[in-house]
Amino acid sequence: MSASDLDIRPYAPGDEAGILELFNAVFAEDDPGYADRAEAAWRWEYLENPAGTQVVLGVEPQGRIVAQYACLPATVQIEGRRDCCGQGVDSVVHADYRRGLRKDGAWLRTARFYFDHFGVPEINAYGYGFPNDKAYRVGVKLLGYTPVHAPVKTLARNLFAFDDDAACAAGAAREGAVIELEAFDERVDRLWSRLEPELPMSIVRDRAYLQWRYTRCPVGDYRVFALTAPGGDELRALCVTRADWGGPPILALAEWMVARDDEGACARLLEHVVGVGREGGQARVEIWLPTWHEQHRAVAERGFLAEDCHSNLCIVIYAPALTLSWARENWFFTIGDSDVF
Repeated sequence: MSASDLDIRPYAPGDEAGILELFNAVFAEDDPGYADRAEAAWRWEYLENPAGTQVVLGVEPQGRIVAQYACLPATVQIEGRRDCCGQGVDSVVHADYRRGLRKDGAWLRTARFYFDHFGVPEINAYGYGFPNDKAYRVGVKLLGYTPVHAPVKTLARNLFAFDDDAACAAGAAREGAVIELEAFDERVDRLWSRLEPELPMSIVRDRAYLQWRYTRCPVGDYRVFALTAPGGDELRALCVTRADWGGPPILALAEWMVARDDEGACARLLEHVVGVGREGGQARVEIWLPTWHEQHRAVAERGFLAEDCHSNLCIVIYAPALTLSWARENWFFTIGDSDVF
């Protein structure tokens, strides 16, 4: 059957089974150890997202789904103004339609429908993603991906390379306590309201987003640690960890909500999470922070080395007022902004 016969359309309720059948077939092709994606995980990622659903499908006349281009929307703030963005995540096409990247092929037709439908400033200010090298080359060539940080710099501490972690605790604040949170509460919203003016361009890290991204995520074991303010239980800073990130024994610092100039809180949290990593048998601790942000320097000065990462941060700009140069100098992101859950 020709790709021209496909119905290219947005997701509709009831498409879940066909999407999962396609997804599991494609990802099992070269991975004998692949475990089928569960419907609960798909529903969390796409239907329970508080920012909505942005999925486009290629469907045969008899109803079989053979192509998908999907993004995860998120509420963002750009200089204090609320908007939306879409993160490119699951892009798949059935083997029956995978005959190169022709302009009239199933995958490109599906992708271009997404950009025509969702890639407009009335819906998204920008699209972004962290493609690996192969997807990066295709996206830059065919879909207008523009590199922002290629590759992304990760800050990493190899726990086997050091006898102790005193460097991580240099200048640590001793007031307050590091506590583990079982859920995000109203204190998190107040912390975000204090941090937001420092971050010209960022996903809105409020309670609704954080609960969906971490607490309710069915595919990752996330832990939330917070440093309380002196003399009370208000939150001074917060981070989220993910053990065995991507498979290897890497403790990812997926979220990092620390004021730009608060090196004391930075050191106190690093001291704690590196200890968590050692106790949990992790080989490394990694964090992504943009190089323009003061916390990148603060973490690097406490025994974390900058390395090239496996991912490339790219953007597709839809809002006329947003420029690449400004985004490169003002965009705050963390590991949690990616889809490596």
